[in-house]
Amino acid sequence: MAIFSLDVTPLKENANYRWLYLSQLVSFFGSMITYVAIPFQMYEITGSTFHVGMLGIVQLIPLVISGFWGGAFADSFDRRKLIVFTQIASAMGNLMLAGFAVSNSQNYWFLYSLSGLMSVCKGLERPPLEALTQQLIKKEEIPKVSSLQSFKTTAGMIMGPAVGGILISSFGIVATYVVDFLTYVFSIYCLLQLKNFPVLSEKRKADLSSIMDGFKYAMRRPDLIGTYVVDMASMTFAFPNPLFPALAKILGGTDKLGWLYSSVAIGALLATVTSGWTHKVVAHGKVITICALLWCVGIAAFGLSQNFYLAIAALAFAGFVDMISGIFRSTIWNETIPSEFRGRLASVEMISYSSGPLLGNTFMGAMAESVGFESALMWGGIAGGFLVLILGIGIKSFWNYRAVR
Repeated sequence: MAIFSLDVTPLKENANYRWLYLSQLVSFFGSMITYVAIPFQMYEITGSTFHVGMLGIVQLIPLVISGFWGGAFADSFDRRKLIVFTQIASAMGNLMLAGFAVSNSQNYWFLYSLSGLMSVCKGLERPPLEALTQQLIKKEEIPKVSSLQSFKTTAGMIMGPAVGGILISSFGIVATYVVDFLTYVFSIYCLLQLKNFPVLSEKRKADLSSIMDGFKYAMRRPDLIGTYVVDMASMTFAFPNPLFPALAKILGGTDKLGWLYSSVAIGALLATVTSGWTHKVVAHGKVITICALLWCVGIAAFGLSQNFYLAIAALAFAGFVDMISGIFRSTIWNETIPSEFRGRLASVEMISYSSGPLLGNTFMGAMAESVGFESALMWGGIAGGFLVLILGIGIKSFWNYRAVR
């Protein structure tokens, strides 16, 4: 059954990738703690799922703007230095969030502003991080690295929200933000351990024309466009997270909050540790489309669940299929995008997989206040699944994409 195991060979044989992986693992864990803390604090201040959902728009706009420039910078400057700089800025943002919590201020506009600033840092960090990963590994390692990256993500998504819920309920919101600050300190230390890694053979000027070149390359690749829009469709209409703080209150308290966030990641972790079979599959477009459809099915089932454990199971199923989709999307990106475009295309990728959940935050938050939790989740899942099928099957070069093995 070795085919169903996670291959860690790149971590054993590549010291630079090992340090980068450890950096990402720890910093993402901390980010997921704050990912739970900010919506919780917003709901505590406002008592409104609409305001929690509006965090999505507040985060999306600066993410899009900074993400495009982050991609251009990633193809123009030292990628490691860019990541270190943005992580220092993010660490300072965590201290500002802690200071806001200490003040006991009820000014939710200030919380919106801090959330937007953190999103700017993330937009500048993610493209050089994705590009540096490709820079450090061999092409034949890409399928294995895609699974490892997914494991890192799922581990953070499980542990981060769970620890975040414990920290919030046991030690308070201030301590929660401080823990995330400490994870950035450790992450920066790991990044500084990278030695003698290959540099870009060609660097381009970071300007608007460079950004547009990246867009033009993407538009020439309908198979890439398919990976972006299918995922965006599923997440925009079927993203349950803005309802979690309110549902936790209904279900009995903040200890349920971590479970709601982590259940998706538990399913994703199961997908990751059994991902050996994905290295042999070549029909990537079809798998991505089917998995995006099944995510929508899982979210609709979550909305219809009348039992807490059935709800957790539905979310875990959704997380499982979403992670399978993510593994194949990452493999397509890293196998087919040239290194000189990797930073700029990483910004497009980041915006695609981030804008869906952020737009979904706003959509689901507003829908829940209008028609109720159950109806919002059910009809959102149906609408998302319908659009996924139209886009996935309609983009022929994506639907018929087959990897070379």
